Amino acid sequence: MKFHLAHQQVGNRICEAGFLFFYGMQRRLPGWLFSKLSRPFLRLFIPLAIPRKRVVRNLSAAFGDSYTMSTKIGIAKGVQENFFENLLDCLSQLSDKEHTRRVIHIHGKEHLESALRKGKGVIALGAHLGNFVLLGTRLGLEGYRCHTLFRFPKDARIEKLIAKFLPRYCQSVISAVAKRTAVTKILAALQRNEIVHILGDNLKKGRVNASLFGQRVPSPRGPISLALRSAAPLVYLVRNYHGAMNLIIEPEMEMTCSGNLLDDIENNTRRMVLFLESLIRKYPDQWNWLTVRLWKNQPGRASPARVREPLQGWTRGSTDRPGVV
Repeated sequence: MKFHLAHQQVGNRICEAGFLFFYGMQRRLPGWLFSKLSRPFLRLFIPLAIPRKRVVRNLSAAFGDSYTMSTKIGIAKGVQENFFENLLDCLSQLSDKEHTRRVIHIHGKEHLESALRKGKGVIALGAHLGNFVLLGTRLGLEGYRCHTLFRFPKDARIEKLIAKFLPRYCQSVISAVAKRTAVTKILAALQRNEIVHILGDNLKKGRVNASLFGQRVPSPRGPISLALRSAAPLVYLVRNYHGAMNLIIEPEMEMTCSGNLLDDIENNTRRMVLFLESLIRKYPDQWNWLTVRLWKNQPGRASPARVREPLQGWTRGSTDRPGVV
């Protein structure tokens, strides 16, 4: 336990030092020069943050032998490259408050407006897909009151950094660590007819057994539970790359309601995970494959899925492959 805490503290200090280093560079250099000089440093960091072997292992567990090892390595490289570009975009927002508005285009805004007209707030369901950090920023720049649910480490110095720089991202953050406090803040935001952005693919702990690529995953029931209990519409926010960054707002998810709250939560949560799977199939190099580390030969878990159909939207060498940010 002490070793784990010490390891965590070291990681926090490295992240803090890295952020301050790049922020200091950014303040003193013109944008083009910062981008040029920061790239070598970031490329050293990416393999540590997104180990390619682990991504390939998860790809193999999800898609089995449907793709050659070279194809999986190619997708893993795309994951690392997208993560690299996403970091640059997040850093650019610090010095240029209009950066996100220029680089992200919104599609499906009418779906969000339709949901807000009901006056009950919106649960905006996202995923670790694309540059999810800037989703709330883009909506905030449009004048929406948006709150993003994030899980931050319990570290006073990290919290101080977040409090200092968060206003530059035009959104508020609700900490997911204290669950009761988080739920209270979410419900209050919904009552004010505001948007709460929740990442629905934290498939590490949960009470609903759902299926993702044929694997049983413990899915959180929080997003669906909140939507049902508050009567808030559920809107999907995804990142879609076609040579640029696009914020795609899907029509709200129509809930199946049987009258039994627990059954409705479980059934709709499983539908949510199936939708997530369809997004991952379409943009495999846009998803952070480290968010799920469950695909191992563990007792009680399904064997790795052997998916025979091709991945939609991504084939090696295809011109339809989602572009890098």
